Amino acid sequence: MSVKKWIIDNGKWIILFFLLTPLFAINVSVTILPQKGVVKAIGGDKVSVNVMVPPGNSPATYSPNFKELKALKDSKVYFTIGVPFDKKYIGKIKEINPNIQIIDFGKLVNKTNNPHIWLSPALLMLEAKTVLNTLIKNDPENKDFYIKNYQNYVESLSNLEKEGFNVTQKAFITFHPSFFYFARDFMLKQIAIEKEGKSPSFSYLAKIIEVAKQNGVKTVIISPEFPTKYAKIVASKIGAKVVVISPLNEDPRVTIKELIKALK
Repeated sequence: MSVKKWIIDNGKWIILFFLLTPLFAINVSVTILPQKGVVKAIGGDKVSVNVMVPPGNSPATYSPNFKELKALKDSKVYFTIGVPFDKKYIGKIKEINPNIQIIDFGKLVNKTNNPHIWLSPALLMLEAKTVLNTLIKNDPENKDFYIKNYQNYVESLSNLEKEGFNVTQKAFITFHPSFFYFARDFMLKQIAIEKEGKSPSFSYLAKIIEVAKQNGVKTVIISPEFPTKYAKIVASKIGAKVVVISPLNEDPRVTIKELIKALK
């Protein structure tokens, strides 16, 4: 086949490829999947996001492989969030890519030792603003694009806040305290079975059951990333329904909406 004929036959596909593919996407790395959701919501196709802890793994225990660490070399920005993975590997990240901009969500908005800040609409707004400022700094030409996405994202979170204040159940049980900030936002009581990162003793489990009865708990939320045995035991003892909700959905708004639905 001649070069001329090849260009004629394939030229339209080449043009389409370049039209659909950002030529200068900002390479960003994040620790967990929900962070990717925030970055993509603001950055759209102007960003390419690398997630260090793959879906189905816990950021408390996951160890990255060579390929995942190597991917950091291409990243311009790294958003950490304060989970154990960050504390363990932040030095390694800087060693692999000394020029990477490290932006710590946890340091900016987290005032407690609980890192699950992505499950609060209010704190998600702050995270989104941090992403917005970071992307504009690195890509000022697309400022208007990022601002428009940010405004739409904040509006969706404002709508979720309105829904959240309509929940009727004021207390719920979960194994791991993943939903601390969600509960704080909407003045709910989260009763966590896990104690100081350890599975409960039978005496502590008995206390949990008693507290649950006192608070009229009707819902036990279990997460696929954590043990479910103890939560199911408690649910059976108090006659509560069991709802499976992962705190690590790519879009945190999905998780928040599921929580609101479970507690209505």
